[in-house]
Amino acid sequence: MLFVAGIATGVFAKNDEKSVEIRQTEPAKVMVAFASAPEGVLTVKITDADNRLVLRDRITKTEAFAKRYDLNALPVGDYSIEVSDANGTLRTATFNTEVVVKPLVFTRVTEMGDNQYRLLVSSLESKDVTVQIYDGDKMIHTEVIDNPQGLHKIYTINKPSYPDAISFKVTASNGFEAYAASVK
Repeated sequence: MLFVAGIATGVFAKNDEKSVEIRQTEPAKVMVAFASAPEGVLTVKITDADNRLVLRDRITKTEAFAKRYDLNALPVGDYSIEVSDANGTLRTATFNTEVVVKPLVFTRVTEMGDNQYRLLVSSLESKDVTVQIYDGDKMIHTEVIDNPQGLHKIYTINKPSYPDAISFKVTASNGFEAYAASVK
């Protein structure tokens, strides 16, 4: 009988974990959501990288809910969040509040006909851009372009094996990387 009770408790714990969602919605904002009505009082604890408590919240809800936590006033770093009830921890998550700035690079390829493709690249921050051209999965051309601010170049591909599968890979020295397929 105790064995069956243990299995039943394990099943309930797994269902509780699935009903709790912790999601980082912005660099310094976290959402805790319950897909169903929680059973009893919930505790949300947020701790920093040194395991110091920075926020504790008691939630008494009788229906499904979502609550957001704004940590913009705290120093940038790693934080852990734990959601628990009277039976123990339901879900934990770790997140970092550092804002990651994506490199500012724009790239587009336009098919011009007669196996010609126009590549546009605009990069205000990067000084070096590498262009690789693929015919299907085979690289057929590579070049490094210095100071690509406003690059506009037309490439002619003689006898492509896969005319509908020509793609360009653009990589910038600032960490940007993107594949661009032709747009008619």
